[in-house]
Amino acid sequence: MYFTTIYIPDIATARRFVDVMERYPDIHMSIKSDNLEIDPHSIMGVLSLDLNRKLTLQTTDNMPSQLKKELLPFTVDSE
Repeated sequence: MYFTTIYIPDIATARRFVDVMERYPDIHMSIKSDNLEIDPHSIMGVLSLDLNRKLTLQTTDNMPSQLKKELLPFTVDSE
């Protein structure tokens, strides 16, 4: 299992994030925030989240190293 904390502060960042996720359609991932779990491949799902909070991205699939690199602009240190 792979998980990381991400931060998507605005709509422009959400679009860039979903663009990255859409390049990996076969990897099952989810974003969790409180009791809500959404598909990160969906712009509507991402925009339904509270964009003022840090979110948890997780997958049970193997996470390609290229995807990990592409996620770096959205990744934050857990506090």
